[in-house]
Amino acid sequence: MPIKKAYVDTRDGQIHYRYSEGGAGLPILFFHMTASSSACYESLMTALDGYCPMYAFDLPHYGQSFMPTAEPSYDYIADVLMEAIDNLGIGKFHCFGHHGGTNVSTQMAVTHPDRVASIMLAGVTYPTMEESARNSAFIYDNPPDIRGSQAITAWTRVVKDCDSSAPIEPDTPFYPVPADIYHSELIDTLTAGTEWHWGYRAVFKHDMQRLLGLVSCPILLVCGTRDIIFFWHERAKKALPHAKVVEREGYGSYYCAFAGDDLAPFVRDFVDGVNA
Repeated sequence: MPIKKAYVDTRDGQIHYRYSEGGAGLPILFFHMTASSSACYESLMTALDGYCPMYAFDLPHYGQSFMPTAEPSYDYIADVLMEAIDNLGIGKFHCFGHHGGTNVSTQMAVTHPDRVASIMLAGVTYPTMEESARNSAFIYDNPPDIRGSQAITAWTRVVKDCDSSAPIEPDTPFYPVPADIYHSELIDTLTAGTEWHWGYRAVFKHDMQRLLGLVSCPILLVCGTRDIIFFWHERAKKALPHAKVVEREGYGSYYCAFAGDDLAPFVRDFVDGVNA
């Protein structure tokens, strides 16, 4: 079935989302990284077409969702998204999050354990709070400039700061990111505006190490070995020995955005096991 787009109302503004209603069973809800949008899940949703209902949300401040005036926090983000989920009539569901989207999934699993059947965390953000306090280098404004410097700044971030696709050793596999993925992420970053880093500010206030320890539902940790935060994935894997782990050699931070055919079987196997 084709992926459709729509809006759902919340108390603070409209949330934009993509959805596919094919298949049966509990739906999978997708949450993107900063400063992306639900567009990054089209590859995976297409690969999973007909498996189950799917909804991919533009988080507040990103994509075509509303620009919040609230201070960034994942308590706030999860509350707004849960209101959207309720207004869509969705009951119990699986969560899939990528980078900052792993914070959304974890927050929902902790605050709504009766609603969240499982969480799938792709490139989990798992810093210590001390590390978070030192991550101000990731937070910088990108104001519009008549000379277009905001486009260069955004492009540099998308290609250089978020990607590790260059070969490490001659004989190790790697999967370069398609140009259209870079382009889409560039547009999303520019759309997020001067404070494109709103989600990062939420990440570095969110105690994921404590919260993931409180999650009671099944957990899947999935990550490309060239993801820029693969070291956090490895740390979480050691701290959560009960989690199922998938590591994909040669893929980087944009694994979810372009390798849907590779990722989809792991999602299906995990969800089938939880549903059983």
